[in-house]
Amino acid sequence: MDPVTHLASGALVAMALPDTRRSRWFMPFALICAVLPDADVFFGATPLDYLTLHRGITHSFAGGAVMALLMALLFLPLLRRAPRDAVGSGGVHTWGYARYALAAYGLILLHIFLDCITTYGTQVFLPFSDYRVALPAVFIIDPVMTLVMLACIVAAMGRAHRRTFAALGLAWTLLWPGASLAVQQHVQSGLVAKLAAQPVPPQSVAVIPEALAPFNWKVVVDDGRRYGMARYQLLNPDAPLAFELFEKADPVLYRRLSEAEELFRVYGRFAMFMTQENRQENGAAVIAYRDLRFASTVPFMRMLRGEGVPFQLWARLSADGQLEGFRFVQGRAAGGSDAAGGAGGTGGIGGGDWVPVTR
Repeated sequence: MDPVTHLASGALVAMALPDTRRSRWFMPFALICAVLPDADVFFGATPLDYLTLHRGITHSFAGGAVMALLMALLFLPLLRRAPRDAVGSGGVHTWGYARYALAAYGLILLHIFLDCITTYGTQVFLPFSDYRVALPAVFIIDPVMTLVMLACIVAAMGRAHRRTFAALGLAWTLLWPGASLAVQQHVQSGLVAKLAAQPVPPQSVAVIPEALAPFNWKVVVDDGRRYGMARYQLLNPDAPLAFELFEKADPVLYRRLSEAEELFRVYGRFAMFMTQENRQENGAAVIAYRDLRFASTVPFMRMLRGEGVPFQLWARLSADGQLEGFRFVQGRAAGGSDAAGGAGGTGGIGGGDWVPVTR
């Protein structure tokens, strides 16, 4: 999810817990814990680092526990400061270290949950497994979910019913994704039955959240050789599905590229619906690999992005078909020799120059 949603979740937790209102430091503590797992965006500087580290160990149950213990230790002197108007034995300043650590871990787990309900994939089981948990519940930015959370925060700022409004906001972070996931399951089961009745039914059907889900969904079908991608509108369910067709990645060629460069192996594990586009660039064979998870079927999103799709991996082949260079594009650049501006250098996260491969 986006940083605003994570910050809102931290504020709601701080407002919902008892004895925190008069503490000067608990709200900053909660906000930092709520966004702390995304500190992994500062780790490393290469495409390989990004694909392996983002939503990696800092988003895992084990890594989150370590971060919670460190955050509680770091903030302990500040959180234990009694407010000037402190009366009696109550108050967040009377909590022990274990309670602060538990609160920090709860905030980090909420961050992990909010990331798991998107389709990017979160490696929650590191360091024991790099399996990515990805639930197709909400789009990476969900304005309905976030705006309701912010409204609950504003309502909780009043003197009355502070904890009640905050609790409602936290309940919304569960109810909205749950309802959206139920819609996704309903849409998918209906489309599977509908497409199965075609003369040549697809091998698989996937329904993925689009911008403004659950009203927009991306349908990806696999016929064995190609992927088809179309938009499904919840408010117009009878509209025909206009599938765009994309060639699937050639597994033999991709295996050869993976043996030549580690980034291709990692990208192959990261991508769910990998497509392949062959081009010629300055007389050399160039192949663009994209993941349809990050393509869009919504017109206004396509207008904002242009032709580009985030998270592209490009390969340049020599005359004998061997990998001689690669480039990773994290942003929305469309491709070609001038497509990946931003990072410069040799294959930075945002794109940049071709990275040569030595044989």
